[in-house]
Amino acid sequence: MLRRRSVQFVLGLMLMALAASCGGNSGAGVPLIFAAASLSDVLTESAEIYDRETGKRVEFSFGGSLTLANQIAKLGAPADGVFFVGEEPKTILGELVNPVPNGSIGLVNTLLVIASKDAGHVGTLSDLASSDARVAIADPSLAPAGQFAKQALEYAGVWEEIESDLIFAVDVRAVLAAVESGNSDYGIVYRTDAFGSDSISIMNEIYEGYSPIAYVGRSLKLAENSASAVEFFEFLSKSPTARDVFESAGFTIGFAGPAGT
Repeated sequence: MLRRRSVQFVLGLMLMALAASCGGNSGAGVPLIFAAASLSDVLTESAEIYDRETGKRVEFSFGGSLTLANQIAKLGAPADGVFFVGEEPKTILGELVNPVPNGSIGLVNTLLVIASKDAGHVGTLSDLASSDARVAIADPSLAPAGQFAKQALEYAGVWEEIESDLIFAVDVRAVLAAVESGNSDYGIVYRTDAFGSDSISIMNEIYEGYSPIAYVGRSLKLAENSASAVEFFEFLSKSPTARDVFESAGFTIGFAGPAGT
């Protein structure tokens, strides 16, 4: 346990340094948005579309939503906006964030079990638990992906059986990398992460047993470029080209409801 906490502390320091570096390089009017690691590909591509269509830029710091939310709330990391997944990051940030603008884009994801190319087939979470193979999930204390995976395993009644075989990664992209490299036989990731990889096999989709995997963007109340962050979120909801990016990646697109939801 001591080793795991030490690793988490070091990773936190590394992410803090990255966030501070990104914030220091942002120009006037260029928002820095802290975003879930699972959005890294689609947001980077959307930012290129945003630049091309509007002439405006946006910068990102990607990582586990819980880790990034704590950096902002407890350490004062210099974000102008956030695009996180799950309810706990919203709770951590509390009054630091503005309500969701009415009509803002919202994204929905699901979980998948993935495997390295040489791993045998597992049909259910019970099969996964009884395989005694190495299984990677995001650390539930650092990333919502880990919390969703734990909920699904608990719902299937196999958490206690499989816990000793789990490899805890800093975020969902680290889980994907562990399976792609063969350092883990199996992993539980978001559907969109699996769709973007040619180096893994998809075992099965997990449809039940975990909270809704919903992403929403918010601006920070006292941030220098808060208004610019809102402009980017509004662009995502209105641009057909940007929306195609999310849909092609496997996200289900919805819209945030009235302010505060």
